[in-house]
Amino acid sequence: MLSMTRFETLIPGPRLTLFGAVHGNETCGTYAIRRLIDRLNKDLSLCRGTLTCVPVCNPKAYEKGTRFYQRNLNRALYIKEKPKDYEDFIDPVLCGLLDETDVLLDLHSYASQGGPFGFLGNSSKEEIAYCRALGVNDFVYGWADAFGKADADPREGMGTVEYARSVGAIATTIECGHHTNEDAAEIAYRTIFHALEHLGMIASGDAETGLAVPAHEQRFVQMRTVFYKRKEGATPQPWKHYDTVAQGEVLATYADGETIVAPEDGVIILPKLQAVVGGEWFYFGVETPCPEPLS
Repeated sequence: MLSMTRFETLIPGPRLTLFGAVHGNETCGTYAIRRLIDRLNKDLSLCRGTLTCVPVCNPKAYEKGTRFYQRNLNRALYIKEKPKDYEDFIDPVLCGLLDETDVLLDLHSYASQGGPFGFLGNSSKEEIAYCRALGVNDFVYGWADAFGKADADPREGMGTVEYARSVGAIATTIECGHHTNEDAAEIAYRTIFHALEHLGMIASGDAETGLAVPAHEQRFVQMRTVFYKRKEGATPQPWKHYDTVAQGEVLATYADGETIVAPEDGVIILPKLQAVVGGEWFYFGVETPCPEPLS
């Protein structure tokens, strides 16, 4: 069973959806969304639009404290003709919510060391402006294109954000730092307020956002490649998210001596040092200026 809370104002405005715990061991969004719901039931009011809150999108994984229950809910997010895994039965609920939303904010954390960053949408000027208004300094973009190169079926790389964009919404995922960072839940909470303020859904005096990040200090990385762990191996050092590497530098070595090297100067994205064989190991990208919108 999925629990959700919706706040409807009497003034037309954006339909914003908040997702937490799409991955069950990423709880910062859950705490932040529940904290917001509590505030909205007490002393905070929306001034326009509709807010839909789903603190826990994957209940069984959340109960177990694991990333997923049977499969990754943030991949292959589409309605299955013959659902078999637990997450397959969640897909229609989340897809139905996204079919009715204008804006998505999906709150996550990650396993490697590092601070907050966002997955930048570049499908429109509106989406870029929304992502850049959420109070984070670093952005990664090009996720769908990179997974499209790696997967025979492009739907296999489709997560909440990609599905939302496919039905006309603007969307982003904000990664609030390492799973155990003490400030991850606070970052998630402030990010929600940045979204509400940017969309004009709360009065500016109600925003608990902290200092905004100057636009000239924001950094952008275009994701180029997904590296899967095809066989047993290890990385030469404990890579951290946003570590920079030089062309030709060894990124990982398989047990049989085969190496993965950086194809050009670039950046390590979300390394999973304990990845299992067959799983996503790390991603590779390059630093760029802020991307131009696709439309």
